[in-house]
Amino acid sequence: MKNYLIDDIIPGLVKQTGYYVGVFEDTPDPDIKWPHRHAFYSLVWFIRGDGINVIDFDEYKILPNRIFTINPKQIHNWNYSVDSCGYFLLVDEHLAKHLNFDFSSPFFDLKTEDILFIKEIFVRMLTDNNQLPAISYLISLLSAPEAKYRKISDKIIKYKEIIIENYSQNFTIEQYAEKLKITKEILNQLCKDETGLTAKQLQLDLKITEAKRLLLYSSLNTGEISFKLGFEDQSYFSRIFRKKTKLSPADFQKKYLKFR
Repeated sequence: MKNYLIDDIIPGLVKQTGYYVGVFEDTPDPDIKWPHRHAFYSLVWFIRGDGINVIDFDEYKILPNRIFTINPKQIHNWNYSVDSCGYFLLVDEHLAKHLNFDFSSPFFDLKTEDILFIKEIFVRMLTDNNQLPAISYLISLLSAPEAKYRKISDKIIKYKEIIIENYSQNFTIEQYAEKLKITKEILNQLCKDETGLTAKQLQLDLKITEAKRLLLYSSLNTGEISFKLGFEDQSYFSRIFRKKTKLSPADFQKKYLKFR
């Protein structure tokens, strides 16, 4: 599956900036394949419109004044109405780390009293020569408790990164905790506080999400996928997959062929 860069979406972009701010309805549809992955972070604010946004196989309604956040490696597809309009922000991975651009939820809805202010920030970003201060302010504002949105902690972000980088390894929770320089108990408590899951459950969720991607968008068979993701054997992987999704790997493939 194609993993798109910002300049694939916006041809001719000056790469040194590491970001792009645009008006949704004024931007030509890019010549890309759907669904796809991004190698960058994106934030899309629908001021008007309806439809469906599919992120990692979960469907979310497109509604007025709903802001979607899509992280690198997530599989993304959408279908929106022709009258949709709004703003979007694309940020590459290097700059995103400096801006703390890493949201834990796929969307959030703006409060009515915040709409005009957020719009003013986007207008400023589109007109200022130096857009970074406004971008940084927007991200901090949307991450604030007033937006009813909670950012995930740095330790959990790092924990997820280690899992993703080592899918094939059967690390214990103690080993993950050692890499994070914390105890197993603290790691479990952080995971529960931030996600409602234990460290082991979060690890399994990430592996199952990657399994879904591989089942639909790779040529690997079930046995190869189970090995790639560090499961003991194919039957164990299939049992865990069914427990998490209520479908066997084969049934999952059949159900989601419509997204290919």
